[in-house]
Amino acid sequence: MFRRLANNIVESLRTQPLVLALVLVNVIVLAGFAFTLHEVGKSIERKDAMLQSCVLQRK
Repeated sequence: MFRRLANNIVESLRTQPLVLALVLVNVIVLAGFAFTLHEVGKSIERKDAMLQSCVLQRK
């Protein structure tokens, strides 16, 4: 079922290259946002750990 649906979608996109290009650009942008949010989250965790260690050293 899903395979047939995927094949139908791919065939439809092949006949309309502009739509295919827009879909690809949107997927790339969304992947970029997801990667950026992931990296920001890791950076915030590192900053919080560093601040926590600074606070514990001052006590």
